[in-house]
Amino acid sequence: MDNYKWNPDGWREYLNWVAQNKINIVEKIINLIEDILKNGALKGIGKPERLKHTKNKILYSRRIDQYNRLIYGIEAETNKPYFISCIGHYKNLKEILKRVEDIELK
Repeated sequence: MDNYKWNPDGWREYLNWVAQNKINIVEKIINLIEDILKNGALKGIGKPERLKHTKNKILYSRRIDQYNRLIYGIEAETNKPYFISCIGHYKNLKEILKRVEDIELK
């Protein structure tokens, strides 16, 4: 995990998938992370897109499945991906923005 960081709430969401033994979702998240590290924020698998209506934060999303998205940004200080959420869709956008209030993303 030296190449990226997780928001604590996002990490708990990931561990929740592991605890539920949702192997297909866990594998998809791992594949998405590997692809982000290889191809960057907006290229590759999972229909990457920049999120709209995120105030002054630059956030990206990739599709895990029909109902869940991997939400992330690029941390300005380290230039590494910062994973914020992996459960749900864009309905949680206010909560997602709270998670990154003190993080500078580019």
